[in-house]
Amino acid sequence: MRKNHNVRLLKSRHSYSFMEIAQILKVHPRTVQGWHRQGLQVVDETSKPFLVLGAEMRRFLQEIRQSRRHSLGKGEFYCPKCREPRKSLPDKLFAQITERKLGKASKQAFLKGICEVCGKRLILFSSDKKIEELKASGVLLRIEDALPNS
Repeated sequence: MRKNHNVRLLKSRHSYSFMEIAQILKVHPRTVQGWHRQGLQVVDETSKPFLVLGAEMRRFLQEIRQSRRHSLGKGEFYCPKCREPRKSLPDKLFAQITERKLGKASKQAFLKGICEVCGKRLILFSSDKKIEELKASGVLLRIEDALPNS
């Protein structure tokens, strides 16, 4: 299921029918009709076929994308099953620091855990400096060094 559509394919000052939008974004025409029911504004409700300005289509899709974003707090992961920010079970939380560099001073790290609600495995890309900040703020976690890449 595609959630990020390439809105740059739509010209802002051009008007598109539902069928044209469906072809450009590679979605089913019923999907575009569903977007209309969800609040996509058409140029004129009385004329058929419905026409949508490219700028309105871009605005609508960017609004949908923004509504799906979740900001994470300290020690939180995004759980793909719950579709919410969640904390990990405390005894299953650990950091894995690799030998790969991030810039000049940091190393790549992965924060791993298990969702406290559904039990799904959680992974968060991070750096060794952020791991130290988490430890300083009181989040209990084990640190494991990754095996060097062979």
